Amino acid sequence: MDIILIILLYVSSYVAGDTIPTSRPSMSRPYSTSGYEGDTMKFVCYLSSLGDPPIIWSWFCGDEQMMSDITNSTTYTYLSFPLLWKYHQRSCYCRAISPSSILVYNETSSNRYILYVYHPPPTKPMIYALSSSTVRSVESIQAKCNLSSLGFPKISWRWFCGNQAPISGTSVQLESYLSLNINFDDKTIGCRCRGTSSGSDYQYNEFSDVVEFTIFYIPDDQPAVLTLTPMAVREGEDVGLVCSVSQVKDPDVSWGWFCGKQRLPSNRVEQTGSTSKIIFRAEMNYHQQYCYCKLNQSLFHYAAYSNAKKLTITSDDATQCLSPVIFGTTTGILLAIIVALSTVVALQCLGKKKYSIRETRSNDEMSHRNPVYTNEPYEELQTNRGV
Repeated sequence: MDIILIILLYVSSYVAGDTIPTSRPSMSRPYSTSGYEGDTMKFVCYLSSLGDPPIIWSWFCGDEQMMSDITNSTTYTYLSFPLLWKYHQRSCYCRAISPSSILVYNETSSNRYILYVYHPPPTKPMIYALSSSTVRSVESIQAKCNLSSLGFPKISWRWFCGNQAPISGTSVQLESYLSLNINFDDKTIGCRCRGTSSGSDYQYNEFSDVVEFTIFYIPDDQPAVLTLTPMAVREGEDVGLVCSVSQVKDPDVSWGWFCGKQRLPSNRVEQTGSTSKIIFRAEMNYHQQYCYCKLNQSLFHYAAYSNAKKLTITSDDATQCLSPVIFGTTTGILLAIIVALSTVVALQCLGKKKYSIRETRSNDEMSHRNPVYTNEPYEELQTNRGV
């Protein structure tokens, strides 16, 4: 059935006189497909026969139909247009369509050409901080730069942070990422990226804006407490302690001293860089407490505690030698012993009293039953019996 329909169409076209090209259009170029923005690009398409009625030509670059600078001449069609960076890596081709209502012809060129437009990125790089603008010395600085286009040929990225050597970073498509470990002494540091053209095709050498980071340096070691005086003292004597770390790069640190949960007077503290010293008077509320120091940086919520030293305090007043806990415990034990002894004595006395009563009653009974055990004289007993 399909064969019959094709034959009928061919016969009809022959009778009507319609013809179509017997091949696809062929495309050629007189110049290179690479050029700078503003250069003129030219293409040519050719057919050995245009058919009857003649075919209609059209041109495309990518998805865009080229509407101007087109010239048709017999079996040729010409396209001429200025290069723009939006045409970069687009494929250009021609199309031929027959207007015949009987025969169908709609063909693109047998070959296509991809354009390469030398162009710089349209803007300077944009920079963004990925990490907090305030970082600790054990953390890393992180940022990224991006562009809407890397140009052609593609630019190369470099990062610059303070006085540090340039860093290549990590490139992913249109972005470049920076991750920098802090191993320098700057308290603040500014970072920016730079995009540079890799050849002489065009000149592009642009810096981004600068992002600032504030660095907080924490000590490498924990504070350590040393004693300036013995830790066994009498009440009223001075107690001296010193606390230190190897190095403090941030001057905005503060020291605090504690014995147990009690904070020692701050007016007795002397602070010189990485060392803090305190001399305070021994009071009984510090007795048997552990004393230590605290290194603090409130802006960055950093705190470090030292080791602790136990403080023992004695007093001339014996009643003050016992702490309230020990005094209460000792008094409780003594009261318990007294109560226990009193209970035992009371029970013993009660037992003896009961035994004495029973013994008296028993003697009375025995005297009525057996007069031999009476205390009356023998003569009175005989008289009473009538002897």
